[in-house]
Amino acid sequence: MAMQKKDVDLSLKREVYVRDHLAEYRTGLALRRTFLSYLRTALAFFGGGLAMIKFSGHPLVTWIGWSLLPAGIVILVQGIIVYIRVNRAVQAEKEKTDEAEQANM
Repeated sequence: MAMQKKDVDLSLKREVYVRDHLAEYRTGLALRRTFLSYLRTALAFFGGGLAMIKFSGHPLVTWIGWSLLPAGIVILVQGIIVYIRVNRAVQAEKEKTDEAEQANM
């Protein structure tokens, strides 16, 4: 028995709806994962810098340690900026998608 065109259209809309929402969820998870990578890198730079300052007696290593501290802070700030910027773009796109779905219903 052949499916009616209306049934096919509804199942296709439902499939696209689920696929789009799962894509939004994956994008959010990827954004959080990227932010955590920035955070992990910043903490590694900061911790490495502190360790070099504390446990090294050589002036060059101490200088490198002091230079790693602001580098860690810069990486953290950059990660926060990227997270906020991309999150705003994702939210704006989600709002446009939700408005389009409401208009089509």
